[in-house]
Amino acid sequence: MTKKILLTLTTLILVILPFLVGIPIGQYSPYVDSNSFKTYVIIWTAISLVFVVVALAVSKYYKQSFGSLLVSGLLLFLLICPIIGITGLAAAPDLSIKMLEHPEREHLRYIFLFLAALLFGTFPLVLLKRNSLEIKNVARLIMTLLFILAFVESIWEFTHHYLYPEALKEWIDHGNHAEEFGKSYDNLTVITIVAVGRLIHFSLVIWLSIQLYRLQHIKLWSPILTILFSLVGLASAIVIYITQMNIPKGFEILFLFFIPGIPFLLLYWLGVGIVTKVKKSEVAV
Repeated sequence: MTKKILLTLTTLILVILPFLVGIPIGQYSPYVDSNSFKTYVIIWTAISLVFVVVALAVSKYYKQSFGSLLVSGLLLFLLICPIIGITGLAAAPDLSIKMLEHPEREHLRYIFLFLAALLFGTFPLVLLKRNSLEIKNVARLIMTLLFILAFVESIWEFTHHYLYPEALKEWIDHGNHAEEFGKSYDNLTVITIVAVGRLIHFSLVIWLSIQLYRLQHIKLWSPILTILFSLVGLASAIVIYITQMNIPKGFEILFLFFIPGIPFLLLYWLGVGIVTKVKKSEVAV
């Protein structure tokens, strides 16, 4: 009973850990003018190295037969590093002309997202290599295609928004009004691509959650949490595409589920679900 309580508490702490760590370092956020950009990066790097060391140490306690799924879970667990970095910024993207005073802030945000995308892109290579999900050829091909599409869309989207400050400066240099830039840069085509990307990401999370639970690689709390948020994410993508970012009053919370970091948070929770579902037979002695 004591062991079960400890495992439950550990799992709960891991679920909210990105916020337990990210929110306190928000006091060092480079969005506060008096803070040093370099100091924030150093703090984030030190914290991330700790999580990498912990992940490597944990992997040594598992038998090789469990290695493929464990490595997959640890890759998702390491999404905590970019998530902490983004949470610690403690500010939404500054899309006004003031962005040009500190473009490095927005660049850093998308560097974190690029890191998350790379971890996400490596995850299926490990997961599907030994067919840890035990899916048949056609389903495996479809899932592989969805992973590729999700990864490509993420890289395109993050590159597009990483270059936002440079594009804004060029827009102004050509004599255009800064207030009109947003609608031109994030036009109908961009919104459509991003909405489709969210649909793919959230659908993948739902599929992974169901399959991992069916194979008893995660406990029930994990698919309930991830599927619930994914369904809201799917609704968000559909509503934002239909309304072209003009969400009706009272439904503004849907914007929260449209931000690019949410699918990575759900994948992190899947990683927690995998690494905390441990059996004695899987632990190396």
